[in-house]
Amino acid sequence: MQLPQAIELKGIRVLTTKQLAECYGSDSETLKNNFAYNRKRFVEGKHYIPLEGAELKDFKARYEIHTNLKYARILYLWTEKGALLHAKSLNTDKAWEVYDYLVDFYFRAKEGKTAPTVKETKPSPVQEKKKQELPQMDNPIRILKVLLKVAEDKGIKVNSFPFGTVDSMLKGNHIGIRTEVTVEKACYELAWELSHAFIHYDGGDMIKSPLSKDYNDQATRAADMIMKILNVKMSQM
Repeated sequence: MQLPQAIELKGIRVLTTKQLAECYGSDSETLKNNFAYNRKRFVEGKHYIPLEGAELKDFKARYEIHTNLKYARILYLWTEKGALLHAKSLNTDKAWEVYDYLVDFYFRAKEGKTAPTVKETKPSPVQEKKKQELPQMDNPIRILKVLLKVAEDKGIKVNSFPFGTVDSMLKGNHIGIRTEVTVEKACYELAWELSHAFIHYDGGDMIKSPLSKDYNDQATRAADMIMKILNVKMSQM
């Protein structure tokens, strides 16, 4: 899954109705109807932010708005909690799985900027992974949730970062995943970095080590094994 275009308003991440519908595998009309039927459950400022007048005009000037919304007189933007209510209304497996993904990699992505940062450096031997096809993943979102839980249990924080030259990076107890990657790629990168965290935790500076290429190859083999095991496990659920 490709993350939607990032939209921020009043210091928080939000999504348009069209963006949220596309993420959930639904359509804008369904979300609008759910909103109308459950209007009393939605609280302005908590679940959604309505824009109109000069505020809406300013928003349109700052963001490339969907063509069908260009002439809208009012625009509803959904917060993390609003996205949750829409997931409840749809009540599909995809909506719930995507909601979890959006929370971790979209709505709360900014939290990584206040935590100790994973600074991007020039590609190094330990970061240069051989280009290869991603392992088969029948349910990548569930696999990602398992990997995030593994990271949490090990005390590792995972955030998305706008890296330019690398897809992921491990530094201390932080793993950064490039913001624009697909969910399948995020799974593999997280498995790869976790492999380093588990296998080479006492290897010192892996980047400058003369064994960096060996470390890299070991992490690649471990990540491939992890993905295959998880894929088999998920197919049996």
